Amino acid sequence: MKPTVYSLRPTVGLRAAFTLLELLLVMVVVVTMLTLSLPAFINIGRGMSMRTAVNSVYATLALTRQWAITHREEITFVAKTNLVYPNDAGALVTNPAYYATNQSGVIVQKGTPLPADVTFDQTLGATSLTFKTDGGLTGSGTEEKIVLLDRKNSNIKTNIIIKKMTGGIRVE
Repeated sequence: MKPTVYSLRPTVGLRAAFTLLELLLVMVVVVTMLTLSLPAFINIGRGMSMRTAVNSVYATLALTRQWAITHREEITFVAKTNLVYPNDAGALVTNPAYYATNQSGVIVQKGTPLPADVTFDQTLGATSLTFKTDGGLTGSGTEEKIVLLDRKNSNIKTNIIIKKMTGGIRVE
C-alpha cells in the first residue's frame, strides 16, 4: 500500500484568490469598527483642550506667585471671557484669555488665549487674584477659585483652587 501524498499546490486549473463576497465582508467589518471608534477619538480631542487650558492657567498662576515673591511686589492675575489683546501679528483680538500685571500696570505675563473649546466661568470663579510678596493672596476668606468651563458641554468644569494664606494651588 502506498502512502497518501498531499500537495500544497492548488488544483490544476484553479486560482487561489479572494471572492468578491469575502472582500465586501472585510470592508463592512472595517467600516463598522471605524464608525464605532470615531466618537472616542473626538472626545479625546475635547478632553485635551481642557487639560491644556488647566495646565496653562495653573503654570501661569504659579509663575505669577513666584514673580510676586522674587520681585517683592504684588502681582495681579486677571482672567476675562472677552479680553482684548494684541496677537503675535499685532492685530487686536477678543478671546477668553488671561494675563498678569504689577501694581504699576506693567504687564508681566502677556495675554494668553484659552483653547477654542474652553472659557472661564466668571459666575462661579474669581476674575482677578492679587498675590502678595509672601506668596499668599490678598483679601479675606480661606481660598479663591478659577473655574474653567467646556463651551460645548457646560457640565464639564475644572476648578483651580488657590489657598489665600499660602498661595498653594491645586486642581479639582
